[in-house]
Amino acid sequence: MSEKNKGNLYILLTALLWSTGGLLIKFIPGSAVAINGARSLIAFLFFCIYRKTVRVKVSPLILAAAVCLVLTNLLYVIANKMTTAANAIVLQYTAPVFVLIWDCIYRKKIPKKQQCLVVLMAFAGMVLFFFDQLDRGQLLGNLVAIGAGVSFSGVFFINSLPEASSRDSSMIAFFLSFLISIPFLKDVGSMDAKAIAALLILGVFQVGLAYVLFDKGAKLTSPVSASLIGLLEAVLNPAWVFLFYGEKVGRYALVGAGIILAAVVLNTLWTGKEEADSKKVG
Repeated sequence: MSEKNKGNLYILLTALLWSTGGLLIKFIPGSAVAINGARSLIAFLFFCIYRKTVRVKVSPLILAAAVCLVLTNLLYVIANKMTTAANAIVLQYTAPVFVLIWDCIYRKKIPKKQQCLVVLMAFAGMVLFFFDQLDRGQLLGNLVAIGAGVSFSGVFFINSLPEASSRDSSMIAFFLSFLISIPFLKDVGSMDAKAIAALLILGVFQVGLAYVLFDKGAKLTSPVSASLIGLLEAVLNPAWVFLFYGEKVGRYALVGAGIILAAVVLNTLWTGKEEADSKKVG
């Protein structure tokens, strides 16, 4: 097997592990903060064992990426508790569109026509999510999920800058998430054995092992391949919840999800083409 195919396989396994998040979070009772904190502590311990150290580099960029990841994980868990798993994950996957916006602002450049099209498609898709018959909780849950998309874009964008370190920022983020959750961890003590088992699966596999595999895969395959394969999470996540939890997706939300995913795919393909062209010129 070629190195690139190995990388693609690592990313595929990552997407499969990530996709179990919606189902497991729905299954576990208790507050979103407690669930996120408990799984983050487990993931932190997993990372320490994997890296054989608790030492991390600290810099303003690494801390900024860590804060964005803390917000992403917390908002995603909250959104899963308030709206459907499909809405939560697809709206979080608006992140690449926000990355595009941050990049234009950071580099002080006017976006290209195709970039404007991607942004318009993504925002049109988001609007459709609010056309369904939503109660007040689901409406707020959708807004929280969009917030997760904004913070998730910060994780991607900041880690693409020089001197950033996704490994170090991830470990810091996991530990910070645990510290924030300490006042709420009494919820964990009242959970039954099945809920505790689901928490362990979340921490070890859905977060810990998934990040290890993603780190390996990202080094062996192209960013375009990684992004496109990673989109499987947005498809599989609501599929697992529908199969095991019976949660359905609204008609408008389904159309909106298709538009958002199409926008992300187009952005990924165009970005990959630009990078390939620049390498040829160089």
